Amino acid sequence: MADYEKIFKRVEELLPESDGFECYKFKIGLYNTAVNEHFKLPCDDDTFAILVLNTPKMFETSFKTWLQGEYEPGDSLEDLKEKVMNPIQDFMKETLQKVPDEFPDLKVETIHDFDMTPMRRPRILMCTCGHVAGAAYYFRPQLVFQNTEAIETCFPVLPEKPIIGVSLHPKYGGHFAFRAVYIFHDVKLPSDFVQLPPSSCLNSKTEIEQLLVLFNLHWRDGRFRDCGDPIERYSQLQLDFFAKPPADRWEVIRHWFPSLRPSSPPSTSS
Repeated sequence: MADYEKIFKRVEELLPESDGFECYKFKIGLYNTAVNEHFKLPCDDDTFAILVLNTPKMFETSFKTWLQGEYEPGDSLEDLKEKVMNPIQDFMKETLQKVPDEFPDLKVETIHDFDMTPMRRPRILMCTCGHVAGAAYYFRPQLVFQNTEAIETCFPVLPEKPIIGVSLHPKYGGHFAFRAVYIFHDVKLPSDFVQLPPSSCLNSKTEIEQLLVLFNLHWRDGRFRDCGDPIERYSQLQLDFFAKPPADRWEVIRHWFPSLRPSSPPSTSS
């Protein structure tokens, strides 16, 4: 049987913190216990899995380096857009493929945060994974809202869609993103495996209510990310990038590519 600790150490080497990644091991059975039938994974309870998230550092280190590597001198912005149609997704797919490639003798399944079932459901609930893996505390509406009246009292305006929860990292608050889960189908965790619980960075019901209001009503402005007083945050460039619709994001980072910089306005003589 493969040694899960050795596997985990190697995955951390392939996706290091210096490149803006964090990895957390967990037991599939804990996830399956926490979700309903639609989201249970067809695995033995003791199956080994690893959750991967990106930290604020990723954007301007490994992602920037990768994206600049896709650029060739003379490329126009349109050329680059055609080569890299989904920058973050394409970067993640290529980078995260390192792990299955490293273990050709093991059955390793990668589930990305954007993967969907034929029924258009997420293949996996990342916030639940983050909670059971001890990576980030999942603040669900049920923690503070026991009925519709409680929701109406807290929310100045009810959102159009059902109120949903949000995860906060103990160090980064909302300045992070879950990216993938690796399932090692051939690797089983021992019965004495201890799963560490997530740390909550919010201390009161009022703080949780404020987080849920900011996330459900104002998620675009990103204020929810600062709940819990994170000690490391996304840069302003990164915030600007993710605040834009995907089609408009290239303009935010075009200065990463010298020849794509906008031309200087023509000089005028008085």
